[in-house]
Amino acid sequence: MTASSTHWIVTGNFTEDGAVAWRRPDGTWSRRIADAGLVVDEETAKALSTTARATEQREICEPYGIEVQVDGDTIDPLTARQRIRANGPTIQLRRPD
Repeated sequence: MTASSTHWIVTGNFTEDGAVAWRRPDGTWSRRIADAGLVVDEETAKALSTTARATEQREICEPYGIEVQVDGDTIDPLTARQRIRANGPTIQLRRPD
């Protein structure tokens, strides 16, 4: 990955269990944002999303592109919603007593 810069990645949800999915550079899907394939512009992300929507409906639900900040090996979504999808809840979950 490059020094800090803005890119796009494609995300969606696995149809099997609803888990967040991230499109890898080879077109397969991962449950880890670190595996996501980076693209340099929104148009490319939209094109990849459209292709995935047309061809991968059995595996992925509603793919779409999101803007991310890349710093070294870290991919950080720019919106709070996408950060929560990537990293989980924003609060510490309590264990039952």
